Amino acid sequence: MEKSIKILFSLLFFGGMLFAGTNYTKQLETYDTQMRNANGDEMLRVFHGLKSIYIHSIITNDDSLKKETLVRLIQCARVLKIDASKYESELSVMNKSTLQSPKVKEEMVFQAPKKTEPILSREKPKKIYNDKTVLHNVVSNNDEIVLEFDDEIKENTIKSFVLKSANSYKQVYDIPSIILSTPKISTPKKLQNLRVSQFSKETIRVVMDNPAPFDSTLSVEGYKVVISLSPQNITKKTASPKNTVMDKTAASKSSAPQPPMKKTIHRDKVIVIDAGHGGKDAGAIGYKQKQEKYLVLDIAQQLAKVLKERGYKVYLTRNRDIFINLRDRTKIANDKNADLFLSIHANAAPNEQKQLSMKGLETFFLSPDRSDRSKNVAALENKSDMEDMNYYSKETFLNVLNREKIVLSNKAAIDIQKGMLHSAKQKYDVDDGGVREAPFWVLVGATMPSVLIEVGYITNPEESSKLFNLSYQRLLVEGISDGIDKYFVNNP
Repeated sequence: MEKSIKILFSLLFFGGMLFAGTNYTKQLETYDTQMRNANGDEMLRVFHGLKSIYIHSIITNDDSLKKETLVRLIQCARVLKIDASKYESELSVMNKSTLQSPKVKEEMVFQAPKKTEPILSREKPKKIYNDKTVLHNVVSNNDEIVLEFDDEIKENTIKSFVLKSANSYKQVYDIPSIILSTPKISTPKKLQNLRVSQFSKETIRVVMDNPAPFDSTLSVEGYKVVISLSPQNITKKTASPKNTVMDKTAASKSSAPQPPMKKTIHRDKVIVIDAGHGGKDAGAIGYKQKQEKYLVLDIAQQLAKVLKERGYKVYLTRNRDIFINLRDRTKIANDKNADLFLSIHANAAPNEQKQLSMKGLETFFLSPDRSDRSKNVAALENKSDMEDMNYYSKETFLNVLNREKIVLSNKAAIDIQKGMLHSAKQKYDVDDGGVREAPFWVLVGATMPSVLIEVGYITNPEESSKLFNLSYQRLLVEGISDGIDKYFVNNP
């Protein structure tokens, strides 16, 4: 009974802090206006704002406000292609007098945005397009080729291969989609030619042509397929045969992996970096009794310095060895109106038998869909001050608060993981633990995209030695920063 009262008090206090003094009727009217002309990112922010009002209506038992908010949430979720079944079901229960699932009131329906972006995904006339994914646009610069589609592309459906001849090196990507009208295509300066055409009834072909071999990487980001060019490895052949002969040292240098070209982000982005644990909470205790709280603070401080040098506005949740409640960490990010929240941690093996086998970099984002392994990792990070919340309360909060930013958090996690691996592998052997979903409580309540980075296993002797090596830390910091640059380039 006493525990239940504590939980209820915590919820009411948390809700009061978030929502005190707000005119919600006026806020809903403002959202109605914004939704009529919102682009993808703006619509996502509106959706999140509606979720906040929805949570407030639950805490205060305001059924009238809940209905008004649910109507807008359903409409907004449909535009964003987010699962709205949870809200539809709840609205249906609230409207018991209606036998069928209630339809959104006509006077409250806003028009689909005039500005369309890939995230909004236009509805396709399936009889005309035969239910095929359609290529809408191709954008390219010196570093990337971005293909925008009207529906999501799965990376495992894209085929790639290389065509080589004496004077030509072609990289080819076959993507399952169709072209209705040929987009204008600008060939990057680093390539001799770029072609995008309909190869078969169900496949478009992207051909990048250059006289000499070059490197490229492909990534799928929802409705976008991004082909990144590696400028250091793209070279033009000359007619002189002498220039085609290199000694072994030069050949070795040219084939070594190169760091991605840094891009200047001319945007006022705010990033909040959270060094995990601290004070009475040491975090994981690793090899030779090394403590996680000191390691992650060092990395967080270095990361803040590098990001500031790149032009970002950066805040730290802690700049010294102090304990901060999990909920207060995201409150700092919310108060600063952050565009991205990063929590830095080090992983630990569950027992002594696995200390040698478990290692690698991992990046997590918060999602209701999670594996047992992710839950086990999260359990180590969650235990500092969340014991008062029972399992049901945790699951409810997790499912209510975070659905709207899963997509962007996933994108940020992918870019950061790639950046870390690319940077660290220049000098060290590094295991890729991948991008995963997990219920980390330090991410709950953040109103912006947020990720948790596990920089390695502090309990693994080999990896722990690297983690406390300044040179290795610098490579991780550079990689995280490169990943953040990439994320903001693709999600301005």
